Amino acid sequence: MTQAESATPDTSFSLVAGGPFYLVLRRLGLLGADRLTTLRCATFLALLAWLPPALLAVAQSLADGSDRGWSYFTDLTVPARYLIAIWAMVATERYADSRFKILGLQFREARLLSRDSLPRYEAILAIADRRSSAWLAEAIMLALALVFSGSTIHLVITLTGASWEGSLVGGQVELSWAGAAARYVSNPLYLFLLLRWGWWFLVWAALLFRISRLPLQLIPTHPDRAAGLGFLSIYPSVFTGFTFALSCVISASILKDLAVEQRPAEIVWFAVAGWLGLNLLVFLGPLLVFALPLHVAREKAQIEYGRMATRQHVTTHRKWTGRTDDDEGQADVSGLPSTSELNTTIQAIREMGYTPINRAAVTQVVVAAGLPLVAVVFTLVPLDDLIKWALGKFL
Repeated sequence: MTQAESATPDTSFSLVAGGPFYLVLRRLGLLGADRLTTLRCATFLALLAWLPPALLAVAQSLADGSDRGWSYFTDLTVPARYLIAIWAMVATERYADSRFKILGLQFREARLLSRDSLPRYEAILAIADRRSSAWLAEAIMLALALVFSGSTIHLVITLTGASWEGSLVGGQVELSWAGAAARYVSNPLYLFLLLRWGWWFLVWAALLFRISRLPLQLIPTHPDRAAGLGFLSIYPSVFTGFTFALSCVISASILKDLAVEQRPAEIVWFAVAGWLGLNLLVFLGPLLVFALPLHVAREKAQIEYGRMATRQHVTTHRKWTGRTDDDEGQADVSGLPSTSELNTTIQAIREMGYTPINRAAVTQVVVAAGLPLVAVVFTLVPLDDLIKWALGKFL
């Protein structure tokens, strides 16, 4: 790759587009002209997961006269998984792709990389691009989704004895019509999309780690207080759809459990806080790979600017004490910034953080993970108490 080529942004980079699943969606005409999923695609896949079990549940209930299949429509986890989660994961792929490209291009366009390190950077992007849409990876995801789907349905039926998914007959699990559709279509689709987002997250985390090991041109005095890496605070927004989808399923599962058996409020609060903390740890954790480069840049800047400030202050001290017979100090500081400029610069360096994590990044994760859990909070705190608390804060 020539220097001219390396300076040209590679707009083909995408951690979202590509792979066998995308080929299937393209054959079905569900992708846009830019090879990305559309809202129509998200709606189609959500209905593909929810509708077949729904129709079969109704059909079997009418055929055998039982009312067990109707519980499909009262099970909170069903719409959470098949409608909301699948729709959210697919609908946010286009947004995620645009953010991935912004983050990938920013390292080059902000000149955080030297010209010599650009070929290595392009190679790292290419590796991430290939891995994100690898056929082997998606084949393993599909296999895991099918295996896990079967084991979880059998476990649910074994524990409950009977549900819309099936029942125990002579100690053996017998799937209902709706349960069979969920076993082979709905659950595998949901789990496959879940695993695919998880795989993209791992590929992105590995990409950040590789970038952090490049010779970055960090600027400790940068106003973003992250040496020029502050733009990485938008990265958690890439996974807000994924986080929201997971939280919807978690919230529905908690509500379903509370409807069967009342739990102590402390346990529920602990579960909510634990889930939020886990999301913060997982989705902000990859940014910690820049802690070492930022620490090195901060320490180096403190030494260099501290040396200049010392020389400048020594010269000023000589002037104030009347030692004008020695012009050595004046010669040493020729061309250096003024004392006030150095003081401001050093203060900016002291305020520099060790990670690109800021309040905006934390807020993105908390909102995406916490919004679906509001329904759980309503079961712990009466609505009128919440309204009184809110009014007390604003009035």
